[in-house]
Amino acid sequence: MLTMFLKVASIFCMVAVGFIANKKNILPMEANKYLVNLLLTITTPCMIIGSMASNTLTPDTLRQTMEVIVGSLLYFIIGAFISLGLTKLMRCPMENRGVLMVIITAVNTGFMGFPITKSIFGDDMFFLMVIENQILTIYLYFISVIQMNYGYKKGGSLKSIVKPLCNMCTLAAVIGFIILFGGVQLPPVALDFFNTIGDATIPVSMIVVGIQLGNSNLKKIIKNGQLILASLINVTLMPFLTFLAVHWLPLTNAGKLILVFAAAFPCAVVTVAVASKEGRNADLMAEGVALTTLFSMATLPIAALLLTHLYC
Repeated sequence: MLTMFLKVASIFCMVAVGFIANKKNILPMEANKYLVNLLLTITTPCMIIGSMASNTLTPDTLRQTMEVIVGSLLYFIIGAFISLGLTKLMRCPMENRGVLMVIITAVNTGFMGFPITKSIFGDDMFFLMVIENQILTIYLYFISVIQMNYGYKKGGSLKSIVKPLCNMCTLAAVIGFIILFGGVQLPPVALDFFNTIGDATIPVSMIVVGIQLGNSNLKKIIKNGQLILASLINVTLMPFLTFLAVHWLPLTNAGKLILVFAAAFPCAVVTVAVASKEGRNADLMAEGVALTTLFSMATLPIAALLLTHLYC
C-alpha cells in the first residue's frame, strides 16, 4: 500500500513542478502549445506502439480488450443520458447545459490516463487504457458534440466528424493493432526506441497539467456553484456508478479496473477546443477542465489505492 501511495505521490509532484514553473514564468502558458504538440505527435504515439508491441495476443488479452471496448461505449452512451438528467435537476441554463453535460461525462485518459496508468499499474493495464482511449476519441468528436449542441439545431458533414479522428495517436493505435494481431516482432532496437521516447510522456504530460492549473483563475471558478457540482460529479459520482455497474458482472479483474479507473479521471483537455469550434462556452469548459483536474489530485490516489486492493 505504501509503495502504491509513493508512486501516486511522485506523479503528482510532477504536476507541482509544472504549476511552479508556470507561476515563475519558466514555462508560461504559451509553452503548452509546443509541449502538447510534442505529446500528441511524438511521445504518446511512441508510447502506444511500444506498449502494444510488447504485448502478446492471448485469449485473456482478447477477452479483456472486448470488455473494455464494449464497457467504454456503454459508459459514454449511458453517461450522456445521466448527465442530461442531472443538468436538468440542477436547473442549468440552456446556453450552458451542453457544456456542463460534457464536463460531467468526459474523461482525460490521454494526457493523464496514459502516464498514470503505466506508472501505477504497468504495461498490461496501460495497453487496455490505450483501447479505452480509442473509444474516448469517438466520444470526444461525436457524442460530446451532440451534447454541447443540446437544445440547438446543428448540422454537420461526415467529413467534419471523421477528420478529428485522424491523428497520430489513432494512427499509432492502428499500427499497434496490426503488430499485435499480426504477431509482428519488432527488432529489440526498435522496441527500445519506442519505449524510451514514450517514457517521456509521463513527466511532460504531468507538467502540462501543472501549467494549465497555474494559468487558471481558481478564485473565479469557485464562485460558480453549478460548475463545482458538475465537476464533483465527474470525479466522484461517475466512477462510483461505474464501479456499481461493473463490480458484480462476470468480467475480468483487469477489465473492471480499467473501466472504473478511466471513469475516475477529470474532464478531457481537448473538450475546450471542441467547445470553441462549436461556438459554445469555451471559457466555462476550460474552467471545468481546471476544476475537475484540481479535484482529481485528491480523488485519483484514493481510486488507485482502492482498485489495487480490489482487483490486483
